[in-house]
Amino acid sequence: MTYQGSHILIIASATAKPGKEAELIAALREVAAPTRAQPGCIRFGLYCLDGAGATIIGVEQWASALDHERHMAGAHFERLARRMADLIAEPPQIQSYEIIDEDH
Repeated sequence: MTYQGSHILIIASATAKPGKEAELIAALREVAAPTRAQPGCIRFGLYCLDGAGATIIGVEQWASALDHERHMAGAHFERLARRMADLIAEPPQIQSYEIIDEDH
């Protein structure tokens, strides 16, 4: 079901190779500010399980799927993707959800 003009929520996860946890966190933090400044970015946050930084979860909210697509095609995201190739144990998992009802 598609809801015209609805915001989307992205939940992405990336698991660092052993010993690469701090580098992965640093790489993701470097793109946080440029991502938040992009048109259509409503929210961008990075999270890890308390005490276990191997898997980082990114939670993003975008005004539209097109805004998210533009983000994924942007220069800072492409740099991140190249950098992450040496840092992650497996391909990142990215799930996109349409927001159909939310309490602000």
